[in-house]
Amino acid sequence: MNYTTILLEKRDHIATLTMNRPEKLNAINETMFSELNHALDDVTRDDDVRVLIFTGAGKAFTASTDIRETNQGGDRLLSHMSEYEMFDFIRKFPQQISLKLQKMPKPTIAMVNGIAVADGVDWVMACDIRIGGEAARFMNAFVQLALVSNTGSTWFYPRALGLNKALEFLYTGDWIDAKEALRLGLLNSVFPADQLARETMSLAQRIAARAPIANRLVKEMVYRGLTQTLDDHLLSAAYAEAFTLTTKDHKEALAAFLAKRTSKFTGK
Repeated sequence: MNYTTILLEKRDHIATLTMNRPEKLNAINETMFSELNHALDDVTRDDDVRVLIFTGAGKAFTASTDIRETNQGGDRLLSHMSEYEMFDFIRKFPQQISLKLQKMPKPTIAMVNGIAVADGVDWVMACDIRIGGEAARFMNAFVQLALVSNTGSTWFYPRALGLNKALEFLYTGDWIDAKEALRLGLLNSVFPADQLARETMSLAQRIAARAPIANRLVKEMVYRGLTQTLDDHLLSAAYAEAFTLTTKDHKEALAAFLAKRTSKFTGK
């Protein structure tokens, strides 16, 4: 598929997915919603990809839905749809991006270079690891438009920020800057703008060098554990380790350890 609003690059087991409307602060139109979903499916299916970096071009992650965008009929984005059509569009496009990021069976890293608004905040939080530049800022803009978030704010925020801070963020629509985001745990790390891409790629490379099957199961286990009892979780963990003990990657790790060399994992 030839993309017009995003970029998808793959190199050395790392995929970089970039929202690419910098002149619009990467505001999301209907085309971008569709292309993001297609690209996430592509990355999920590609067994050669071990890590995804998700980011925006230029000075923003994304300013969220482009409410100024018009379709060919001249109507504003979504305004030409009936209530049912809006519901169907939300379920098929913006919500699927949240789900595909969170459920992707490989590690995901959000690289937040600037503002992340509304859907953008939710997609940052849907990623496993979140790295920000000093210019990163976050706002839940749904409340500003008298709307309720459709992409997971009320699920992601309490898990990332704690209940009280999440509700404050949701109720007020106030900005959270990079320093506060780091303190709250919304971001893992913050770097100067000229170091952000290099540091994010360095992290992605360290993850990509690890055994992909083990990392896939680690991700699955961590998210599953959020709703499991310890007894149930330990049962799942026993199955997971018993399986990884049979993999070629485990045998390679043992051989590399004994030979005092770097492991070369194949994902088998």
